[in-house]
Amino acid sequence: MKVYVKVSDTDKPYLSGSSTEALDGYVGIEGLTNDQAIATLSRPNKCYMDDNGVLIVPNQIPLSQSEKDAENVKIQLTDMNKKLVDMQTTITTLTTDKSNLQTALNNANTDNANLKAQIQSMQKQSLAYMTQLAQINAELAKYKQSQSSTQGGDK
Repeated sequence: MKVYVKVSDTDKPYLSGSSTEALDGYVGIEGLTNDQAIATLSRPNKCYMDDNGVLIVPNQIPLSQSEKDAENVKIQLTDMNKKLVDMQTTITTLTTDKSNLQTALNNANTDNANLKAQIQSMQKQSLAYMTQLAQINAELAKYKQSQSSTQGGDK
C-alpha cells in the first residue's frame, strides 16, 4: 500500500501529516507493512524521515486494537474506492468503444446496402445490354441470311 506523508515545516524531521491520497506537498512512500501504514496514518507526528528520505516508523507507537481495526477498515475502503474509480473508468471506456463499434457497424451496413444497390443496378444494365446484343445478333443473322439469298439468287 502507498502512503503519502508530509514532513513538518516546524518540527523536522517529524511528519506533520499522512494520507492515503496524493496531496499537495506530500511524498509517496511504498513498501510499508500494514502495521507501519496504520501507525503512520494514525500517528504521523511519531514518525519521521531520515536524511536519506526513508520513513522511520517506531515500533513502540501504542495503538489500541480498535484503532488498528479502524485504520485497517479505512485502508480497505480507500483501496476499494480506488478500484471502483478504476472500474468506472473501464466501464466508460467500454461504453465509448461499444458506441464507436456500433457507429462503424451502421456505416458498414449502409455501405453494404449501397454496394448491393449498385450491383443490382449493374445486373439490370447487364441484362439490358445482353438483350440488346441478342437482338443485334438476330438482326445481323437475318441480314447475313438475306444477303446470302440475294447473292445466291443472282447467280
